[in-house]
Amino acid sequence: MSALITFQNVCKYYHMGDATVKAADHISFEICKGEFVAIVGSSGSGKSTCMNIIGCLDVPSEGTYLLQGRDVGQMNKNELAEIRNEMLGFIFQQYNLLPKLNLLENVEVPLMYAGVSKGERRERAHQALAQVGLDDKWRHKPMELSGGQQQRVSIARALVGHPSVILADEPTGALDSRTGREVLAMLQDLHEQGHTVVLITHDNSIAVQAQRIIRLEDGHVVYDGPSDDPEAVVTPRAAGARKGGQPQ
Repeated sequence: MSALITFQNVCKYYHMGDATVKAADHISFEICKGEFVAIVGSSGSGKSTCMNIIGCLDVPSEGTYLLQGRDVGQMNKNELAEIRNEMLGFIFQQYNLLPKLNLLENVEVPLMYAGVSKGERRERAHQALAQVGLDDKWRHKPMELSGGQQQRVSIARALVGHPSVILADEPTGALDSRTGREVLAMLQDLHEQGHTVVLITHDNSIAVQAQRIIRLEDGHVVYDGPSDDPEAVVTPRAAGARKGGQPQ
């Protein structure tokens, strides 16, 4: 199966005064269509940098990022914006819904940027809200909903453009444990329907809900494998092993 996402020795450097910080240090992995992958790590591990690069919000300093075979690092800002709108569906920790718009209008936003006609936008937004069980509330404003319902609206917004990748950044971080489990179950359902889901998290208990875990430490891959492998939730450095990672 050909890779949908390919990182080839991706590095990302940030200059802070006279110092250079390596947020990503020769990271390599592939994610194929239909996988459910969690990229997990603590603060400073490089997971947010990977998310920004996968989401075409940033580009590598060195190395290559291919999205469906296209070299993202060679794209200009307009091409990156087009890729984000056409191929990526984002789910954020804080939902990022527009408070003055109703639910239907919020879900329509990516289609407006894509130039979809009003009639088709409305139909697709209703379908996406129905998929997350909220079409009967389409007239409501975000603040009239619970946190879990708002996150379901953001999932509908991610789905409405029929993206190649659903990129979920700490999607349960603002939710209580029960509602968080409901959101994770929804992501698992999307995976079972054939969607490619990439989940970014610092939480092992959330990461193991994915099919595969890529664990980062200090900008390096230290584990890449099945989520049910005992090494998936044990820090490989402490265990004396590096599986699928880069030697230091």
